[in-house]
Amino acid sequence: MSLTHAAPPPTPGSTTARLIALFFFATTFFSYGTAMMDYFLVYPSRLLVGASEFVAYHALLEDRIIPISVVPFALLTLSNGFLLLFRPAGVPKSLVWASLLCLLADWVSTAFVQIPMNLQLNEGKNVALIQRVMDTNWARVALESGQALLAFLMLSRMGRPRS
Repeated sequence: MSLTHAAPPPTPGSTTARLIALFFFATTFFSYGTAMMDYFLVYPSRLLVGASEFVAYHALLEDRIIPISVVPFALLTLSNGFLLLFRPAGVPKSLVWASLLCLLADWVSTAFVQIPMNLQLNEGKNVALIQRVMDTNWARVALESGQALLAFLMLSRMGRPRS
C-alpha cells in the first residue's frame, strides 16, 4: 500500500481550470493591448526618428519588446495549450483550438516575416523596409484581433453548462 496518493486531474468546473482560464484571459487582453500599441504607435514612430538616432531607438525597442510583449505572449500561448486539457465549464473546445491556431499562426508570421525585417533594421533606418514591416503586419493584427475575440467569447460562455 502506497502512502502517496496522486491528486485527481482537474475537472472542467475545477478551481484549477478556472484559474488557468483567468490567466489566459488576462494575458490575452494584456498582450492584445501591448501589440496594438506597438503596431499602431511604435511602428509608425520609426518613420519620425532621424537616421542618426534610429539604430539606438530601434535597439531600445528591441530590448523592451521581449519582457513587455514576447514573454506575456509566450505565457498566453502556453496557457491556451493548458486550456485544451483543463477547460472550464461552458468553454467549447472548438473556441480553444481556434484561439491556439491564431496564436501559432501569429508566431509563424513573427518568426518568418517580422523578425527578419526587424533584424535588418538593426543596421539602420530604411523607410521602405519600415513601411514593409507595417504593411505585412496586418496579418498579425487580424490574427491577434481574432484571438482576442475568441477569448472574449470563451469568457462570455465560462460557467455555463455545456450543451
